[in-house]
Amino acid sequence: MQPLSVFPEILFLAPFAAFLIRIALAILLGYCAWKHLTNADKTVRTLGFIEGVVATALALGTWTQPAAIAGMFIIGAWFALPRLRAVALGTALLAFVMCLIVIRTCVC
Repeated sequence: MQPLSVFPEILFLAPFAAFLIRIALAILLGYCAWKHLTNADKTVRTLGFIEGVVATALALGTWTQPAAIAGMFIIGAWFALPRLRAVALGTALLAFVMCLIVIRTCVC
């Protein structure tokens, strides 16, 4: 019995989905860290440093689930304090969902 799929020839890429989501999230957090580290405010620079650490952990694949949970807290700070948000609201919402996916599909 064949699975129902529109493009069954690309099902071999399924194991790479979590990897690609993790890398995309790391790139987004790295970008935000870079933007925040150029700011003069000490609070924003501290957040940028934490974002950089989480982005590095996600990119390297070390402590993936704790890094994704930390990413959710960082994104929650973006929602609570809009001046900390370096990306659009829709991008932040998508990043939050990506953190949930990384936590759910992590193969640690």
